[in-house]
Amino acid sequence: MIHQTMPSIKVISLSYKTADVAVRGQLQFSEEEVQTFLANFQAHEDFQSLMLLSTCNRTELYFESETTSAKDMIEQMLTFKNVWIGGHLLKVIETTQESAQYMMEVAMGLHSMVLGDKQIIQQVKSAYLQSQSMGLISGAFERLFQQVFRSFKRISNETAFLKGSQSTSYLAVEHARRLVGKQAKVLLLGAGEIAKDVVKYLVSQGFENVVIANRTLEKAQALAKSRDSYFYLPFSEIPQYFSDFDVVISSIGVKDLIQDTFFRKSTFPKVLVDLAVPASISISEQTKQSVQLINIDTLVEKIQVNKTESQAAVNEVQTIIEQELAQFMKWHDSLPINQFLASLKQHYKSTIQEKLQQHKQELPDGVIDSILAALLKTPAVSLKNMN
Repeated sequence: MIHQTMPSIKVISLSYKTADVAVRGQLQFSEEEVQTFLANFQAHEDFQSLMLLSTCNRTELYFESETTSAKDMIEQMLTFKNVWIGGHLLKVIETTQESAQYMMEVAMGLHSMVLGDKQIIQQVKSAYLQSQSMGLISGAFERLFQQVFRSFKRISNETAFLKGSQSTSYLAVEHARRLVGKQAKVLLLGAGEIAKDVVKYLVSQGFENVVIANRTLEKAQALAKSRDSYFYLPFSEIPQYFSDFDVVISSIGVKDLIQDTFFRKSTFPKVLVDLAVPASISISEQTKQSVQLINIDTLVEKIQVNKTESQAAVNEVQTIIEQELAQFMKWHDSLPINQFLASLKQHYKSTIQEKLQQHKQELPDGVIDSILAALLKTPAVSLKNMN
C-alpha cells in the first residue's frame, strides 16, 4: 500500500448556530475585505485551495493544506479583522471527508437559518468563482465543487426539498406584508445580492411603492429598473425622506446606519427589518417601543413558514449528498496512487531514453509510451484494487 502525505481539506465556521448577530458582525468580511484577505495567500505554497464565504448568517473559511492548521487560519482571520472571538463559538473540521460533507450540506441549505435557503448556493458559487479567478482553487476543490453543483441539480430535480423553501429575504418581505400590507411605502437600503433577493419577493408579493437607496447610485438605479413603479434615492438623501416610508428594509452592513435622529419627526416608518451583518439599525429602547424592529436572528421566530415539504425531503437530500460525497472521496483517495504511477512512468521513460542513447538507438515517442502503458497496467490495477 502506498503511504503519502496529502493535503487535507479543512473548515472554520462562525454561524448563527453558535453566535448572535453582534458577534457574527465582528467577523463579517465585506467584498473588498474578502479580496484583500485572499490575496495575502496567493503566493503561499502550502495552500492548494482557499475560499472565504461571508454572509449574514455565517463566515466560513474552506482551505486545503498539508501543514497549515485551522488554528493558524483562525489567528489570521481574527488578526485581519482586529477582533477576538472565543474559540467555543467556532466550528472547526480538519479531515477531508468531514469537511467535504459539511461544505456540501451548507451549499444545499441544510445548515441555513431557513431550511433549504435558496440563496446560499449562489453565495457559495460566488465565493468559489472569486477564489478561482485569483488562482486559489486546486484540482481537489474543482472536483469537490463539481459534486456540490451536481448535488444541487439532483436535489432540485429529484426531491421536493427546495419547493417549499425560502430565504431570509422572503421572510423579511412576508413580515412587512403581514404587518402593514402590500400597499406600504418601502425603503430598501442596499443593492447587493440580499437586496436583489428582497426585490424579487417585493415584486412577487405585489409591493408597488418601493424606493431603493445605495451608496453606489448606479447600482440602486439598475435594481430599481426591476419594476416600472420602483424608484431610487441618493444615499445622502435618506435622512431627508426617511419619514415618508412605512417600512425600511436594510441589507447594508454599516454599523449604526439608522439611528434615533431619524425618528424625530411626528411620522416615521413603523416596521424596520435589519438583514445586515453587522446590524445597521441602532435605536434606543424608547424608540423601539414605537416601531416593530426585527433582525435576521429573530425573523424566523416571528414568522411561521411551512417547512413540511422541505423537512420531509431531508433524508433524500442526505442520501444524494452521501452518493456524491462517495464519488469525490473515491477520486480523492486515488490521488496518491495516481501521483505514484505518474512518477513511476516518468522514471521508466527516463530510464528507457537513457539506455537508448547509450546504445545509440532510437524509438518513436509513441512506441515508448506504448511500452510504458504495458509495463504500468498490471501494477496500476493491483494498486487500485488494494486501495
